[in-house]
Amino acid sequence: MRRFLSVLLVVVAATCGFVLGSLNTRKVITLPEAAWTGDSDAALAWREFTTSLEAAGARVFAATNDPLQRREGLEYLAQLAGASLEMKLAKGSESVPAFTDWMSDYRKFLGDTQDAVYHTAQLSPEFRYELSGNRGDADYLGFMLYGKQLNGWNRAAANLSIQDLSFDEAGNFTIQLSAEKPEAASANWLKLEDDIHMLMVRQYFHEREGSERARFVLRNLDAPAWAPATAVDTARGLRSATTFFNETVDGAIALADMMAQAPNSIDPPKSYSADFGGAFYPTFDNDYYGGWFRLEDDEALVIEGKVPDAPYWGVSLQNRWLQSMDYQHYQVGLNDQQIETEDGRYRIVVSHRKPPAGNWLDTAGHREGLLAIRYQLARDSEKPTLTLVKFSQL
Repeated sequence: MRRFLSVLLVVVAATCGFVLGSLNTRKVITLPEAAWTGDSDAALAWREFTTSLEAAGARVFAATNDPLQRREGLEYLAQLAGASLEMKLAKGSESVPAFTDWMSDYRKFLGDTQDAVYHTAQLSPEFRYELSGNRGDADYLGFMLYGKQLNGWNRAAANLSIQDLSFDEAGNFTIQLSAEKPEAASANWLKLEDDIHMLMVRQYFHEREGSERARFVLRNLDAPAWAPATAVDTARGLRSATTFFNETVDGAIALADMMAQAPNSIDPPKSYSADFGGAFYPTFDNDYYGGWFRLEDDEALVIEGKVPDAPYWGVSLQNRWLQSMDYQHYQVGLNDQQIETEDGRYRIVVSHRKPPAGNWLDTAGHREGLLAIRYQLARDSEKPTLTLVKFSQL
């Protein structure tokens, strides 16, 4: 009997241990003292990055009391952190440049749209580069260089897009990027000024799903001999990732705070500075309009405007963190091939539920957010209007 009870107790203890362990799978880690970094600068850089993550989480919760916005804010930070590390640490070498697909399969930040694909690569004016590829099915393809202003914001420096690029019959192209124009340069050349640090490739599609993306490869013509990464390289990449992460969070929070001061208006608030747009990597090829929408359950925002003379234009909604809303399950964006027009004008309704007729953008459960309007390569355009109405008046 004693032996039976002993075996039974062992079985019960093992079972309880398994059950309790299964129910308590979250591992809580106590923040270690900074001394663990020792004399490693790379370890210090890692600590700076992770501290920025914690601080950004606190900023997200301080910026809003809305449960949906807070949840999306934390997801936004996680997505941005992954992109920052890929772009600045894993692919941050100017001597051996590599492209980062900003949005990838899940990431969203800095005002993305459902119709566009964005790639970036780090550059240095110390080198000469050659970019070669094929345009694929892209309705728009643009290559934009960015420098740095004295205030730290990005400066749109030079651009080559589909209307200026030279292609062969198969859609292939080559672009030279250098501080000095090559003697035997092709028709495609981008000048690398002293402050240039990034190349961005934009692709726009009227129907992105099923379209073939442009393909391109960037090669350093002055590439030094290969050498393995060092602790110095790791520290530099981590700090660059930290800077990009913090600047992007700063920009998103600042823009939302500013635009929210003038809801449902096409005119930006007085506190908005045009130079501030540099934080969001603008392009010469887009005319940007928009504003902040804020709607009660019984309200709707009506966008009206003249159809621009542009090969592409679109209207889309973004959340507080400048992320496109869920376009896989909601109609949160429309482009010129999807928008019904009449007599050279368009009318779009932004509301929580579908209006009786016409073009509609679904708020996807959001009471407020950013309205983004892009007119691309417009030869003629005018600012649209926004009108707040009761839903019953539609």
